[in-house]
Amino acid sequence: MLRITEIQVKGCLFTWEKLKELKENKIEFWAADGLTRLRILEADEKDRKIYLITNKGEKTWPLRFQKLEEVHNKIHNGEIQPIPYEVDKHVPLWGGYITGLLRHLGCVN
Repeated sequence: MLRITEIQVKGCLFTWEKLKELKENKIEFWAADGLTRLRILEADEKDRKIYLITNKGEKTWPLRFQKLEEVHNKIHNGEIQPIPYEVDKHVPLWGGYITGLLRHLGCVN
């Protein structure tokens, strides 16, 4: 059975493997505010969590992939708008970072 994240939505590259690739290659992307550069500092395979680090060196608390996947799917299903305010309702304080990450992966215009 295919999961939604395994189906390529036009331009969308969202998968756990892609997140690990971003981490391994130290790829930076912008938060939704356009002012904060981010990169994935750690991708915990066992617990399926990621940690981000900002351009100021601030490390985030862990974000479960399951929660990120849930928000991703709700955006693609049209249940929530891909804007930080809406994402914050589902993952408090993560709206700008998640929106920026999903934009980088081509999931959000």
